[in-house]
Amino acid sequence: MAVAPIPVASEDDADAVTRPWPRASYAWGIAIMLGLASAFSHADRTVMSLTVTPVKAEFGLDDTHFGMLQGLAFGLFYMVCSIPIGRLADTYQRRIVIGISLGFFSLFAMASGLARSFTQLFITRVGVGVGEASVTPTGMSLLTDLFPPEKLGRAASLFFLSTPLGLGLSLIAGGKLLTELNYLDSIGDIPFGLAPWQAAFILVGFPGLLLAPFFLTIREPERRGKRAATPLSIRQVLSVMNERRRVLALMFAGFSMVPLVNIAFNVWTPALFERVYGWTPAEVGLGFGLLLITCGVSGVIFAGWVCDRLAQAGYKDAQLLVAALCYLPCGLFAACAPLMPTAWGALALLAPALFLSNVPLSCAGVAFQLILPNRCRAQVTGVFIMLTGLVGQGFGPVLIGYLNDTLFTGQDGIRYTMAIVVGAAAPIMSILVLAARPSYRRARAADDGLAASEA
Repeated sequence: MAVAPIPVASEDDADAVTRPWPRASYAWGIAIMLGLASAFSHADRTVMSLTVTPVKAEFGLDDTHFGMLQGLAFGLFYMVCSIPIGRLADTYQRRIVIGISLGFFSLFAMASGLARSFTQLFITRVGVGVGEASVTPTGMSLLTDLFPPEKLGRAASLFFLSTPLGLGLSLIAGGKLLTELNYLDSIGDIPFGLAPWQAAFILVGFPGLLLAPFFLTIREPERRGKRAATPLSIRQVLSVMNERRRVLALMFAGFSMVPLVNIAFNVWTPALFERVYGWTPAEVGLGFGLLLITCGVSGVIFAGWVCDRLAQAGYKDAQLLVAALCYLPCGLFAACAPLMPTAWGALALLAPALFLSNVPLSCAGVAFQLILPNRCRAQVTGVFIMLTGLVGQGFGPVLIGYLNDTLFTGQDGIRYTMAIVVGAAAPIMSILVLAARPSYRRARAADDGLAASEA
């Protein structure tokens, strides 16, 4: 990318700590735009989940091959590209990185609707994954330089609200959109001979193109904190990770269970309600979408609020404590939900499960920023996305699809697959994240000058 590294003040400047933070209205405005960018990325993924049946019918796919579209095509490249794009964000102007990436994944999302074969659709999903890989590492790096630590939890919550809010609104709007498109298709009113699922991808991908220019026009926030003055070499980044290897390994392993559970919800819940309870896509979109909006959004807001309160009270590991304690009961509710005899019983248990499953989203994002130097935050976040995504996004959808095709092959087999996968993942996450707390506290203390040892 032909963009020069931005000039920044030296971390050794006498006023490095006392420099005023950006104006609150300006900072929150960028946070809102980052949330919208993330929401647009989730909208595309939701349409993919709602179009399981027509996409499978169009290309003659089974559940394993459909899982490949979500897991290998999108998830694998999303993960792998998070690291080089994270390095771009740590080295160059982040506003340019996210602006170009937003336009890139929007174009490929629209191109998904033009696919005429499984191979073409696979390639477009790869392009979407590459573009969307910039959103989280670049967005969190920007937020950390826009908000002081005691407000970062709430800012991160606004950013990560895009996950449940974007998914929920997309389910509701997407279900309604597909219903309308199916009607237009029945009377021959969809132009260019597009199928309803193809038109849905084109319509959902377009708004991102309108938002991309915003990021190209804002001011790049001044970088703050340790090692903010100049970009770090790859060797220096690896040295930082080696110094923090114990705490990072436990956090990577523990938080990898979160996308596994969330992907199980987001990718396969529409299929669960269609196959087991006989709901239409519009009914799934409304019922599950409302839960994502109300319970999921509440969980993210709760996480930011309680973490900031605990941080102000002196808890250096507030994010890890909150995430781990909330995820234990999440597993119980999530495992029981698909086993309920009625759709309304399943929704009743999904409500607390969705609330609790969204708590770790902002917790993990903030926790990494607080123990890493400025110029390696996006790169290490990229490593986190890649490693956790191998489990959650790369392995999770394919695992559930494979179990559906080989072990629980009946029409209602998906309910047992989902119960087993999410029921096992949640307690593993809590145990590993709780085990990371001592090393995390030492890392925070060392950065604050309160201890000499590194984690």
